[in-house]
Amino acid sequence: MSDLKQLSQKRYWGGILALGAVVLMWVSSSFAMNSLFGDMNYNKPFLVTYLNTATFSFYLIPILFKRLGQKHKQMSSSTTERTKLFNDVIEPVTYSAVSASANDNTTMSPHHKLSTYDTIKLSLAFCILWFLANYTTNASLAYTTVGSSTILASMSGLFTLGIGAIFKVEKMNLIKIMAVFISLIGVSLVSYSDHLSGDEQEDDQPLLTTIPAPLIGDILAVLGAIFYGCYTTLLKLRIGSEDRIDMSLFFGFVGAFNVLLLWPVIPLLHYIGLETFEIPASPVLWIVILLNAFIGTFLSDYLWLLSMLMTSPLVVTLGISLTIPLALIGDIFFKGLIPSVRYSIGAVLVIAGFLAVNTDAMNEAKEKSQEDLLREL
Repeated sequence: MSDLKQLSQKRYWGGILALGAVVLMWVSSSFAMNSLFGDMNYNKPFLVTYLNTATFSFYLIPILFKRLGQKHKQMSSSTTERTKLFNDVIEPVTYSAVSASANDNTTMSPHHKLSTYDTIKLSLAFCILWFLANYTTNASLAYTTVGSSTILASMSGLFTLGIGAIFKVEKMNLIKIMAVFISLIGVSLVSYSDHLSGDEQEDDQPLLTTIPAPLIGDILAVLGAIFYGCYTTLLKLRIGSEDRIDMSLFFGFVGAFNVLLLWPVIPLLHYIGLETFEIPASPVLWIVILLNAFIGTFLSDYLWLLSMLMTSPLVVTLGISLTIPLALIGDIFFKGLIPSVRYSIGAVLVIAGFLAVNTDAMNEAKEKSQEDLLREL
């Protein structure tokens, strides 16, 4: 029993270490994006997000090899056995699977694993929302600081709560309402501070020159949080629990569908002049873009998933809040930006609201697990 307990503790702390790596990767990726769009003068957020999201399709490579291995075993077996195994492999796309997905999984058990067909349908349904959430967040880094973008992006949890309450997948209470109110005050203070700093600076951005650039970045960051809130809420409506879906398969097809569906937008943006297409002209640009794609997106999301499985979704959500102070510290040391008192108070209020919501959610999860145990007894 002590060995099992020790193994469980090692697994938990392994998840914490993975989470720490994710936090560092995400903050580092944000600074890389900020430098890429600003200091390196390569302001192509759509193209960079497109390349980042495309790396998700690499999740399909192990699955492809696994399916090829299964097919090889089928070919080497007898005709009867081969037919049986073939039916097992294609089972996810049989008529029963299609019928189940057509009913939005309402007839399935809450713990029923989604088939490959249902997972692919989910990837197709949510890939655009996923891309928009990442695109607006990345684009915000072209106009505002990493600290402001990170603070406002953390509002995604509160938008998830609000949208979830509308669709009745989240419960509202006084603590959560107060947390939302406090966070909104914090966001207002941060945005107002950015607005004042934008007025003091010369705005050389080509778009919306009548609006201070930091305020444009803040709006984009909030839009990213809203898209993320929509994405996570709708995903929760469709699958309920994380253990019902193969996340690697899901992410893989999200990347594949984004590659296939969104490439026409690149020449369109070039034509209308919103984002001219330009291949990176120097090796340094290529290195930054590719490292950010594979480390800041592909590897970090894999470690995030691993950390969630080794700890819990709530622990991971609380841990991600560490990106806010790290981003602020990075702005101070690497960018020389000293936050004002108003800005600092706003940041503290956002963090307080974020932690209050997730702590309350953690208590609700504990109460629910205790109720489930009492029902089993």
